[in-house]
Amino acid sequence: MNKIKELLQSKLASASALLMVSMTVVNAGNYIYNLIMGRWLGPSLFADLSLIVTLLLVVTFLTAHIQMTAARYAAIHTADGDEKTLASLRRFIWFAALGIGLTLTVFFVLFAPALKNFFHTQSSLSFVIFGAALPFAMLQSVERGMLQGRTSFKILAISYQVEMWSRLLVSILLVALGLSVNGAVIGISLSFVFTWWVARSAVTVVDTDENISKEVRLELLAFAAPVLVSQLGQILINNSDVILVKRFFEASEAGRYAALALIGRIVFFATWSVVTTMFPIVAQKQKMGEPHAHLLWVSLGIVAGVSLPIVLLTLVAPQWLVTILFGEKYLEIAELLWLYALATSLYAMANVVINYRLSLGMGRETGFAIAAGIAQVLGIIFFHASLAQVVYVQVAVMAALFLALMWHNFLHERAMSLLRVVRHRA
Repeated sequence: MNKIKELLQSKLASASALLMVSMTVVNAGNYIYNLIMGRWLGPSLFADLSLIVTLLLVVTFLTAHIQMTAARYAAIHTADGDEKTLASLRRFIWFAALGIGLTLTVFFVLFAPALKNFFHTQSSLSFVIFGAALPFAMLQSVERGMLQGRTSFKILAISYQVEMWSRLLVSILLVALGLSVNGAVIGISLSFVFTWWVARSAVTVVDTDENISKEVRLELLAFAAPVLVSQLGQILINNSDVILVKRFFEASEAGRYAALALIGRIVFFATWSVVTTMFPIVAQKQKMGEPHAHLLWVSLGIVAGVSLPIVLLTLVAPQWLVTILFGEKYLEIAELLWLYALATSLYAMANVVINYRLSLGMGRETGFAIAAGIAQVLGIIFFHASLAQVVYVQVAVMAALFLALMWHNFLHERAMSLLRVVRHRA
């Protein structure tokens, strides 16, 4: 009982609570954004906007990769008190992020007409607007990683609030003025700029012109590789379905599915704060030689506790939820809502395990994520006779992913325990 009380009063629990409250507000704002856009634009135009939002989520595999890398090493060097190395590290990641952002800008500007034709959107300008702001999206992830690694969760929470509120207010204003989908995309793009400025203003590091050492650079790249694989798997899992449905189904049906995905992903985004706070705390505990295995189970417990009520609500009152959130035009998706929420819950649990291992510098589990992402893509390509088939594929793949990760973690912990026994006897 004392152990449970200690865990509930721990930094993980308090920081998770802070970020969870903040992210609840952020998710509410994002849902209001999508609800307004869904009602104002209608299913066909909302499908175009949903594609841009999905591309934004695809790009997050790079921003999250940058943020996680910066967070882990910011946590390690903060624990060491090595501010100079931390400043050099931030400088190195900053220039790498800027290069990635500019490359993406060129891609979206050059291939905007081709993207319009492939996805059957009404305009190519939205791709150009979106691409132009991506350097700021990459740079904001560097600063957020620094805040996360230093466990500056209050400022980190504020940065997400700024992103949501600027996106919501600017988009509503521009769409109301008649700019339609492009107005909403401008709101998304400007939110990157505002968030980067806020996060950058909050990060303080010592001035240095020194480059990071070759050893640190190699260590960083060695860690960055599995993180990139993990994020690529996450993007395939979270977003390939919306993109493929947009490709294989007519616009109105794709718009309804976009609404289904938006409601169903409540679980993932509601539990995201747990992973965000667990990551640097586990990294710091490992660096200082303190026990940390219990944090995995605490995190899994929190995610399960948040997920279960949401899944039950989508099972008991799906038509009410869909009608309240998007209106009667979207009621066809109601019977699939609980299944989508279940698939998202299983992935949210799997994501806890993957990120726990990554925080320890272990990347083998990321292979499970990329395999699951590929399996989902192939499953949907071969089985898309209906929206129901698309959802069934995701439930099956996510259940397999979570069970495989838990079994792998059990075998690893058992092997480590036996190794400690052998060493103790020796």
